[in-house]
Amino acid sequence: MAQAIFNEPFNYSSRTRNAGWSAKPGPEPQTYPQEFIDAAISAGVAEPVKPARKGQKKESQDG
Repeated sequence: MAQAIFNEPFNYSSRTRNAGWSAKPGPEPQTYPQEFIDAAISAGVAEPVKPARKGQKKESQDG
């Protein structure tokens, strides 16, 4: 699965399987199959999000 931030609503039907997805715009990364993310990026409605490295924790808010 891949992540992207969507700037516009996006609907997509798979070219390889009997499935379809849709995403609503928002500031948080959303997780979908790579096929959907690639199509959204190609359409210019999403920005890719690099996956976090395994083993790394998010920085805590406690200084």
